[in-house]
Amino acid sequence: MVGSVYIKGDNIYFYNEDLRFTDIGGLVYELGRPLLDFICYEPERFEDAFSMIASAFDHPFAYLAINEPEFANELKSLAQEFQEREIYLYFFRQMFYDFIYTFVESPRQAVEQLEELIPGAIKKLSWTIDFEWPSSSSPFLEVRYADKEKRLYRAANDVVALMFEDLKNAQEATIYEIELLLRIRETATIESSSMEYLYALEYLHSKHTGHFHFIEKPFRTFYGVTKPPEIVELYEIDTIKDLLRFEFVKMIEHDIFIKKCKNCERFFIPMRRVDAEYCNRLYGDTQKHCNEIGAMLRYERKVAENPVWEAYKKAYRRFNSRTRAKKMTQGEFMSWSDEAARKRDECLAEELPFDEFVAWLEQGRIRKPRGKTVEKADKSTSNDNP
Repeated sequence: MVGSVYIKGDNIYFYNEDLRFTDIGGLVYELGRPLLDFICYEPERFEDAFSMIASAFDHPFAYLAINEPEFANELKSLAQEFQEREIYLYFFRQMFYDFIYTFVESPRQAVEQLEELIPGAIKKLSWTIDFEWPSSSSPFLEVRYADKEKRLYRAANDVVALMFEDLKNAQEATIYEIELLLRIRETATIESSSMEYLYALEYLHSKHTGHFHFIEKPFRTFYGVTKPPEIVELYEIDTIKDLLRFEFVKMIEHDIFIKKCKNCERFFIPMRRVDAEYCNRLYGDTQKHCNEIGAMLRYERKVAENPVWEAYKKAYRRFNSRTRAKKMTQGEFMSWSDEAARKRDECLAEELPFDEFVAWLEQGRIRKPRGKTVEKADKSTSNDNP
């Protein structure tokens, strides 16, 4: 068993049962947040981070140094940062370190164990199957041979590539499940219970694959004592797919509503308003959250992509400016604004030709007369003539 979880209130509690590579015991998160954060996690960040860890083995004697206390503590420190930020990355960290430490003992065994978690590992790491570490045959002298080909470093990079693809596959599969659930909810003609939504999902799974996905594999449970002392029923978690399946089912069971942000298009859980359209994640390099700038950016994109909106926006700004300059009353502006919005919608629906819409927007526009400077010059010249 790699880890265990339980639900209390609206939170999910995760305990890693294997403390070899981290000192962290239990972590608590809002139910649903770890799963949605995981599918929004950028795989490239994952690849960069694990490639950095793999670079620690870029040394001919890495396979000998791996059990040195200082080296092991440094790896442990790097691994702990992953679990604190993303509990789903814990499984990849565990997978990676299990492989590395087994590999220095038996390359074949390490690859065979990895194949059980990531099908295709044997093919990717076929070069390691018959490899054995160099050793001394002398019973009296320990000889430290250099691994000139840096096989541990090569194997570590191959595992990072495998985990990178596995992470993307897990993300895509979970996104598919969420989108399927949202479609079921949107098309439901009557309000349904959480179990009815789950059964609807399972019906579609059985129809396309011939078996159920969520409820045919029960989790093994056991009772444990938490800190502070409390007896809880824990669920065994062995793989990342176990945790994804567990948390997704619990989200359905607890009626946690999921929406897709209309700005960044990532999934989120509305906090204060069920009809919220934007998440509270930071958007790009703006240092602002989607719910702060999403509506503005969405409007700007809409304007940039459609000449009808662009023409309407320019006219709106022009008339609003006239109102601020007191060349137009607020009442006149509001009346114009209502009429302009109506004609805009007619034009968008192709009920009003674009040219007619633009011509109407141009009505009442005050243009500066051209040639004004020239007229002044002509007038001054004529006054100078006798």
